[in-house]
Amino acid sequence: MTHFSVVQIDMHPAPYVAATGSARSAQILARLVGERCPGNVFGIRDTAEFFGPKSNGFIRDCARSFEVQKIAADELMAEADDNPEQLAKWHVYFYDSGAGDYRFKVNAYLDHDLRVRAKCEADPELIGRGVVYGDGPTMETLYLMLDAFTASRETAA
Repeated sequence: MTHFSVVQIDMHPAPYVAATGSARSAQILARLVGERCPGNVFGIRDTAEFFGPKSNGFIRDCARSFEVQKIAADELMAEADDNPEQLAKWHVYFYDSGAGDYRFKVNAYLDHDLRVRAKCEADPELIGRGVVYGDGPTMETLYLMLDAFTASRETAA
């Protein structure tokens, strides 16, 4: 079984927080612990980090808490049809600057990247969102998604 680790990436070397069996479950844990321990930044690794430095006990206990584990399991179950392999989740954001040939823009960020996602969701030019599971979406994929998104907006108008 491949293990994935949640690590605290705002410290060097990145201390170990928790391990899990899939990229998506590690991502959910990183996001949930980040929400509960503000001011800390968490990421995931596609290896087991059992032997490196450990994060403080409060953070590790938070990742192992019943609340966090239950929420993570519920999210995995809710996504089971769309993401049966439990691949990493990317949020895709569509923007409209309102003028010019290149008025529409698109970008994508990992689910557990809370700081950047908060900035994207607060952007006044944000006009829509999408989700992609798997490896990071290529520019071609993002532009195809943008074309489909803008075409659906034009037909709805």
